[in-house]
Amino acid sequence: MIDAIQAFKRLLEGRKRAIKIYDSSLIERDGAAFFLMLEKYERKLVIIYPSGDADGLHGNFIAEEEGELNKALNYKICPCDDQNASELRKIFPFTKPRVIGLTPAIGTGDRIGLATPGHIRAVRKLGVFPVLAQQSIREMERTSRSPRDVINDVSWAVFQEGYRGGFAADADHLKTESDVEATFEAGFTMYTIDPSDYVDDEADNYALGTLREKFKSLPWGELACTKRGLLRLYLGKEFEITTGSGKESLKLVFSEEDLLRAAVKYSAAIAHTLKLKRRLDELFRGGSYDLEVSVDETSTPTKPLEHLFIALELRRLNIPIQGLALRFVGRFEKAVDYIGDLEEFEKSFRYHVMIARKFGPYKLSVHSGSDKFSIYPILGKLAGDMIHLKTAGTSYIESLRIIARRDPSLFREIVHYSIQHFEEDRRTYHISTDLSMVPDLDEVSDGELEKIYLDENPGRQVLHVTFGSVLTAKKRDGTSLFRDRIRKVLIDNEEEYYQTISKHLERHIKDLWFSNSAS
Repeated sequence: MIDAIQAFKRLLEGRKRAIKIYDSSLIERDGAAFFLMLEKYERKLVIIYPSGDADGLHGNFIAEEEGELNKALNYKICPCDDQNASELRKIFPFTKPRVIGLTPAIGTGDRIGLATPGHIRAVRKLGVFPVLAQQSIREMERTSRSPRDVINDVSWAVFQEGYRGGFAADADHLKTESDVEATFEAGFTMYTIDPSDYVDDEADNYALGTLREKFKSLPWGELACTKRGLLRLYLGKEFEITTGSGKESLKLVFSEEDLLRAAVKYSAAIAHTLKLKRRLDELFRGGSYDLEVSVDETSTPTKPLEHLFIALELRRLNIPIQGLALRFVGRFEKAVDYIGDLEEFEKSFRYHVMIARKFGPYKLSVHSGSDKFSIYPILGKLAGDMIHLKTAGTSYIESLRIIARRDPSLFREIVHYSIQHFEEDRRTYHISTDLSMVPDLDEVSDGELEKIYLDENPGRQVLHVTFGSVLTAKKRDGTSLFRDRIRKVLIDNEEEYYQTISKHLERHIKDLWFSNSAS
């Protein structure tokens, strides 16, 4: 088929059409060749097949162009759209996400829709399982992407790279049944339930009398328990947890106040988790999926006793989980390294690992996990076999490196626009940066743009939190202000872009999973 592909390329070039063929995508199946090409900044699927084979594997792909290559072969050129992506996943199962269970993994969210080949190159090189399609409902809304867009972009990228290692798809931070239904229809395999709207974040501050009143009003029917029943289960009970080696132990006891605070803080959230889990069970009809629960978006860290309460309640209510995202000590701000005492983090994290091993098994999921290089060796040392690290915004920042290098004027426009929208966009993030910390754009040379705005924390955070505003900005005529130009620069510098993304993700993986290899 190589000769046929070269003949196809000569045919189009003879018609003055400039194309790039992705050699890594080539698959021969049942006498036909399937591969991707790039033309006018759009990927397209090409199928070359025997001229007498009208009903072969290619039959259900919708073509925008068909023709005769020679007397023996025909070709069709198909858009990389939703319908053809669905057909691709049917014929080539490696382009379809799968369940991963307790396998350690890294989530590699992509907000532009072009970064996945770089992610694939990193995980393929280092052998860590990827969750390539990872996007929260909030991120989808802010980038005007649908759940199907996210899945489809990844499927085409997997096909482009010829990647056969398997991947998962994480519908992140789901809050409602409609969120669950939309992501199920798109084909996600992992569901991260975010019941933070039902977490009582003031529970740590209530007086005992207030706690007792609020305890009475918890949704007991949904919790399949009574007030007295819950007290009998936990009050005064001692739970001793030891490491596998027995060198360290942790004894946890629920006093009345501890139990009331934990229940008031988390029980309604657990009830909401159960509601969404039941909806997933209805949708999957006995099929398997991965479930994660996220309680990381609270103002105070999750205490070991609270972690124990959540784990025990999930077990009591028959909610098996593959991952749990806690609010760890310190600050996990977007786009920058961990902020906090590393010794305190290690001590606290060790306790959470002990609880998860004893009352799981489930993975500990680290949200806002991008660029937290100082804690990766700790995560790897204590829990490398049970970590799910979630990254997303860092790939957007790395994408902007290519813009800064190759189109400084466009990068300046993006920085200026981001500064204008920063105060509004920062409201949903816990970050330290304010605009007084960001250097004046007019005083920064083109050669310093990358360093000032992508290497230093204030610039990184400004660009990170404004991604949605930048990617959805419109001109007066309704066309894209930035997105299309960003995509063109990235595609024009495709290999440099992929290498930049891969190198950055490799650093995450090496520091977490391989930094302790020699010890």
